[in-house]
Amino acid sequence: MKRSENEELKQSEETQETEQSSLFQSVVYYFDIFYRVAKALIILVVIVLLIAGSLGAGTAVGYFASLVHGSEIPDREQMMGQINDYTQKSSMYYADGSLISDVRSDLLRTPIPVENVSELLINAVVSTEDEHFFDHDGVVPKAVARALVQDLSEASTTTGGSTLTQQLIKQQILSPEATHERKANEILLAYHLENEVDKDEILEAYLNVSPFGRNNKGQNIAGVEEAAQGIFGVPASDVTLPQAAFIAGLPQRPIIFSPYTQYGEIKENQGLGISRQKEVIFRMYRAGYITKAQFEEARAYDITQDFINRKNVETNDNSYVYDLALEESEELLKEAFMRDDEITDEMLEENPELTNEYKQRADYAIRNQGYSVHTTIDKEIHDTLERVTAEYKDQLGNPRSFTYEDDDGETQTVEVPINTAGAMIENQTGRVLGFIGGTDYDRQQYNVAFKSNRSPGSVIKPLAVYGPAIEHGLITPATIIPDTEYSVPTWSSSAGGYVGHPVTNAVRITNEWMTARQALAVSQNIPASKIYMTMRDDNISEKYIRRMGLDEVQIPSEEFTNPSFALGGLSKGIPPVDLISAFSTMGNDGVHVEPYVIERIEDNNGDIVFEHQIEETRVWGADTNYLLVDMLRDVHTEGTARGTMDLLQFDADWISKTGTTQDRADIWYAASTPRISFGTWIGYGDDEYSLGDDFGIHPSRRNRNFWAELMSAVYEVNPDIFGVNEEFPVPSGVTTESVIQNTGMKSGAVKTPGGRTINYSGSTHSELFKVDNVPGSTVYDFAIEATDKELANFWSGRSSSSESDEPEDDEESDDGDGDDDDE
Repeated sequence: MKRSENEELKQSEETQETEQSSLFQSVVYYFDIFYRVAKALIILVVIVLLIAGSLGAGTAVGYFASLVHGSEIPDREQMMGQINDYTQKSSMYYADGSLISDVRSDLLRTPIPVENVSELLINAVVSTEDEHFFDHDGVVPKAVARALVQDLSEASTTTGGSTLTQQLIKQQILSPEATHERKANEILLAYHLENEVDKDEILEAYLNVSPFGRNNKGQNIAGVEEAAQGIFGVPASDVTLPQAAFIAGLPQRPIIFSPYTQYGEIKENQGLGISRQKEVIFRMYRAGYITKAQFEEARAYDITQDFINRKNVETNDNSYVYDLALEESEELLKEAFMRDDEITDEMLEENPELTNEYKQRADYAIRNQGYSVHTTIDKEIHDTLERVTAEYKDQLGNPRSFTYEDDDGETQTVEVPINTAGAMIENQTGRVLGFIGGTDYDRQQYNVAFKSNRSPGSVIKPLAVYGPAIEHGLITPATIIPDTEYSVPTWSSSAGGYVGHPVTNAVRITNEWMTARQALAVSQNIPASKIYMTMRDDNISEKYIRRMGLDEVQIPSEEFTNPSFALGGLSKGIPPVDLISAFSTMGNDGVHVEPYVIERIEDNNGDIVFEHQIEETRVWGADTNYLLVDMLRDVHTEGTARGTMDLLQFDADWISKTGTTQDRADIWYAASTPRISFGTWIGYGDDEYSLGDDFGIHPSRRNRNFWAELMSAVYEVNPDIFGVNEEFPVPSGVTTESVIQNTGMKSGAVKTPGGRTINYSGSTHSELFKVDNVPGSTVYDFAIEATDKELANFWSGRSSSSESDEPEDDEESDDGDGDDDDE
């Protein structure tokens, strides 16, 4: 190689080495910069975290302090009393504060000392509910932190963060509501309890307090002794490993995991309870309480063979008011619990059992957690209604009977006594002041007033027919409706289509051209049907009925297309209290107020967990309502209830309406003063049985006599409730005008279809009208649903000059006893 070439090669190698050295120095240089920047960032992050941690810790401490601020820390004696107070009596009260009754609890509990509990059962409970129970000081911080993170992150699944001590605090001292304040106080009290009470005392209280579902009688049970006895028929000291594991798994979801139904029957599907039992067995093995051989043997064991069979339990008799207050308060507590836990409709759809779980929780709470239920029931009024009913029930009607052949071929006869129901409601508030659940609670505990669906008969006419028609300007009290032959379309399967079905009155077709006022007073079916059919296609009535609190469940929308709806012919029916509540709309200036029984519910600390809020809905205008009021005054002065108010010991501004369903299956009478509404129903509760003229008296008369007895008796104990010196006020939207009696309109020129003009006038009478719907001059087709032939007959013979028609004598039904509605 030439020297020049060697020098070039050397120079090239030196250049390459220089470039590599430069590259290395560049890498080192930039790495140094990166390192310094990263180091600075890390230091900055650490500083920020330390500052944030300090601030967060300070904030957390401050937040915790704010949550527990003002909480009283009980001493040892108080805490022992609270954790060992296994049941807290709930009570229900009348409106005046007097006691209805303490709530009878079906929760069975037999407290036993911890020494009498099997070691297997203790180990099963500890390993499942709190594996660190014997080591912690009341709280496991790691578990609390984990639960807090899950809460803040709104995790879809959560793990429990409560120790046995905390659970005991929650069950016995605090409420079960899921709030940060309750949780903070729970932690504080758990530490305090552990400082004051030894572990065995805490464990003993927990084992005696916790709920364990149901026993073989369907009763709710608490405490391990009742669980062992009620499920396996052995004391808690003698349970086997599989039995101990099954019992220990129950408190998480006691009703769901319970092997029994509410009737004490063994459930067909035990999968959930057995799955939970196997989980407990695994936890016992993991915690070292049992060997692998015991673990495998216990998991393989069929626990269902140990479940004892169903037994009957004697029930305690209560009263209608006790049952009602208990049922209503349970429902309200269930709704409150679900609302507090933010349970949504979507959650209920995903887990249908959720509703039942909250129902069971509410049932347990009202029976065992010291609630006070305050009702609207006026003790004097309610007791009076029940007393008079007991004294008068034999005068309501004779019993009916039916026969059947039993399995042995013997003929058996069953007697069906007559029954009754009623309610008094305060118009402006909706408060139920008293009610009649039935004739005899000892014989039948079913509350007819609140639960029985009965067709309303003619009581519905002012609500569904006359009220809506007046509000819409279709009729006035003076409007003429011919009480003549009339048919409505009815579906016929044999004909394969709609056929005409004749409407009949209770007694006869009068062939009179009645005013709306007269037709309502004597409760004629044909005029009511004619008015309703003019509104049916536009479905005018439904919106007014809905405003009175009668919903789709009680009256499905398809019912409004049925012509018989105008006469109270419903496929399902309405509970008496709801019908009387709807009627009270007219006693309250056309405003409906939802009826209610529970005024408020307080927990064991006196805090209000529920308080009723009045719900008002204007049904129709005050002017429409007053026209109805004035028309319904005629019902008991010259209509179907004539003479009823003469039976009272006092006077008041009453409005009223009678009602009788097809074949006299139901008899009604509803009435209102400006203060209250009260109605009664009598019947046999079965459409197969008709009310006859027992004792020679029409059933409508018997019911009204009963109604008057009740009202007179209530007046004796509380005369102010009726507002005897008050009258329904006349609103400014009502006026008095004179109209022609035969047309319900004013005189004027009438053009006939034939081209004639008749200057028509006649005898007049004064009537009430809405200011914005005073009748104008008489027109040719003035009568509702009059046929062409009927109109032609009316106008035939009328001269083209002025006419003066003398009024015809009104023809009334005898004593108003013929109020049977044909539909």
